Amino acid sequence: MTAAPIQALARLLDREDLPYALIGGHAVNTLLEPRLTRDIDVTVVAGAEGIGRLRAALEAEGFALEREFGSELPSGPDFLRFVSEPVVIEVQTAKTRYQHDVVRRAASAGGVRVASPEDLIVLKLIADRPKDQEDLRGLARLSSIDWSYVERCTEEWGVLDRLLRLRAGR
Repeated sequence: MTAAPIQALARLLDREDLPYALIGGHAVNTLLEPRLTRDIDVTVVAGAEGIGRLRAALEAEGFALEREFGSELPSGPDFLRFVSEPVVIEVQTAKTRYQHDVVRRAASAGGVRVASPEDLIVLKLIADRPKDQEDLRGLARLSSIDWSYVERCTEEWGVLDRLLRLRAGR
């Protein structure tokens, strides 16, 4: 990948006709003061054949598959981690209705499909790591959040208590 890695990945996914959404730290960086984050996280809508195309395309760009979970599933793997130092790409395959919704709701920002702020909040609440907590504090201050959507999703994922703590400022 010769261009900026995120834009190059977006072009590769578009070329392979794989719907996607940028998630994780880089997605948050499109909305807030950027913070350092090493990996590029994407959710991709693809079955085994589409993931095979993605894998071949990334390998042709010099990436090596470092980790894979769920490769034995008929629908293809759930997660793949590709590395070409210093770039790390982590691919989550959309398997749940919610993951499909994240991709469907994504909007273009600088030529890259980025998950909505609401979906980033939900995903960060599910992950619940220290760096996610930092991102959540910033995302919660955005003025146009559809909190009813976030509440419905967090209730479905069993993390409503985390949302309530965030909204209470704890």
